[in-house]
Amino acid sequence: MKILVIFTGGTIGSTESAGYISPDGSKPYKLLNLYRKCAEEYKDNTDVSFDILSPYQILSENITCDNFRMLSECLKSVSQSLYDGIIITHGTDTLQYTAAFTSYIMTGSAIPVVLVSANYVLEDPRSNGADNFYYAVRFICQKKGTGVFVSYRNTGDYPRIHCAARIIMHQAYSDDVYSVCNSYYGYFDGGRFVYNKNIPIARQTQRNIFNVPDGSSFSGILVIHPYPGMEYVMPGDNIKAVLHYTYHSGTLCSSLPGLSKFAEYTKLKNIPVFITGAGAGADYESVKCYNKYSFYVLPVASPEAMYIKLWLCIINNKDTAETARVMNEPLADDILL
Repeated sequence: MKILVIFTGGTIGSTESAGYISPDGSKPYKLLNLYRKCAEEYKDNTDVSFDILSPYQILSENITCDNFRMLSECLKSVSQSLYDGIIITHGTDTLQYTAAFTSYIMTGSAIPVVLVSANYVLEDPRSNGADNFYYAVRFICQKKGTGVFVSYRNTGDYPRIHCAARIIMHQAYSDDVYSVCNSYYGYFDGGRFVYNKNIPIARQTQRNIFNVPDGSSFSGILVIHPYPGMEYVMPGDNIKAVLHYTYHSGTLCSSLPGLSKFAEYTKLKNIPVFITGAGAGADYESVKCYNKYSFYVLPVASPEAMYIKLWLCIINNKDTAETARVMNEPLADDILL
């Protein structure tokens, strides 16, 4: 088996020194050595060789549109016929966003692409980095799926494989990784891979419709989170769309006068408002405002994936009607069917 490993930094590629964590160019070799120790410990005799690329090395909280472009160019320059799979090392802070981005630009990949990260630096005995990498390799070697995935073991849990466009933002003060509505792809019980049969993994649209044009940036989307007594800020001239999160029940406060003013302003400026976090279960009275203000209610999906998908629509110059269609189109296993 031959696997390409693309190192981009993050905690899994960093070292702690003088109380701070920073990228370390020697970490790729440490991680591969840890993999070999894991394979020896688990009596795994699979013959695996690795090639290494490193388009950039950063802490993931500092990721920019240029990094996305570099990752995209790196992935698209690879001849997939040479490899059984690709592993991308990444930080946990923005793992959800890069995982979704990779899913959308690698839609229809003939080989598995797996993102791995770590909750602590590799020298820390609490780190899950070596396990996450080991089970990414096992997943590739056992040929359990194609597309883009995330390999991650939460504390005290089985190592799980997630569809990359389905993972959601970490809870505060937690390094655990979850899929939206617990729709993970499968998990490893010892060396045996077990599919998640409770959530059918439908093969969705497998065509690549996105690029990252030169000059693109992360500007253009206003993201809004609800909170009691919230006040709305009117979008600036650079805003092309709004992504409005909801409470867990798919609601937001519809009685605030600021909401109607916000809706009137976005309608006047032809700025579409997309609602993420709704679309499942019983509707509360408060959600009547979505129809009233002609907001676009997105289907059940990771809000972070919806942010990336909306951003890709914007930088690829899709108009509102086309954007609304694409946002509702199952792509890269992002939408729960």
